[in-house]
Amino acid sequence: MPEAAARVVSQATNSPLRPASQASEVQPSPAAASRKPREPPVVPNVPSNNIHIATSSLDGNVCVQSLVDMKDVSLRNFARPVQAVALSPEYKSDRTYLSGGLAGQLVLTVGAPAGRSTSTTTGTAAAAVGWFGNVGLGPNTGKDSVLHSGEGTISTIKWSLSGKYVAFANEHGVWIWRTGLHLEGFESEDAWTRVEHGHVDRPQTEEWDTMASVWKARLEWVDESAVESDDREDAKDPSPSSPAASRLKEQHLQGSKKNERLLIGWGGIIWLINVKPGRMGVGRNVGEKSRAGAEIIRKFVSRIPLMLEMHD
Repeated sequence: MPEAAARVVSQATNSPLRPASQASEVQPSPAAASRKPREPPVVPNVPSNNIHIATSSLDGNVCVQSLVDMKDVSLRNFARPVQAVALSPEYKSDRTYLSGGLAGQLVLTVGAPAGRSTSTTTGTAAAAVGWFGNVGLGPNTGKDSVLHSGEGTISTIKWSLSGKYVAFANEHGVWIWRTGLHLEGFESEDAWTRVEHGHVDRPQTEEWDTMASVWKARLEWVDESAVESDDREDAKDPSPSSPAASRLKEQHLQGSKKNERLLIGWGGIIWLINVKPGRMGVGRNVGEKSRAGAEIIRKFVSRIPLMLEMHD
């Protein structure tokens, strides 16, 4: 009996008397294994993936993240709900983006530092906190400038394909501005100013007051390379013409290639806007400057509002 008791105690205490082959091994439960942090999937570093993406939130945060470099991230808090954010087409080099929301302010942020989280008040960054929680007031916290305000919530912001223009929508309509990118010498004073006639009023319909919270403006800059234009058809016209007429036609075609077109959909109304660049006068108008301008070239009114707008 004493030997049997000693054997039981030895097995219970996993003493050397117990063979190692019989020792029970503790295996992690499936629940514990599922709690183990997973590594994020690696995005291939190819040219098509080498971009930045931006998100905004109702708690005031704007986050800009490189798709291939997890360390290239910038988080900024504006202390107001942010409804829209749009990155500069050259964000990699200029670290510039536009944002807006319930405060009704179109804010230009320049030089947002990578790897940092910043809190901002209207105008200038107030503090900088390291991305991993280390507190530090660095010299480069970025700069904010209010470009436009006072017309209600800004819901949509879109840079043009060339980066020369930006369109944004608030409760009063759509505005088109000249940006600070690709300025000609005579346009140095036009950076971040409204283009001539660059405002399209909101839809004026009987249903507007009822449906204003549902009908959100949709803005899309037209990719001219993907559509056939009348100018291209004209260029194929084999009819003979005088040398002077040919030169004028060529100048017209060259000028039209620099135009950009904006498609606006809002409720049951669609506008097609032509945006022309600024120019310096020639001939009799030499020395005279004309600013960039916009004009409505098409307007469509439908009795049935765009259902796409109602499901946003």
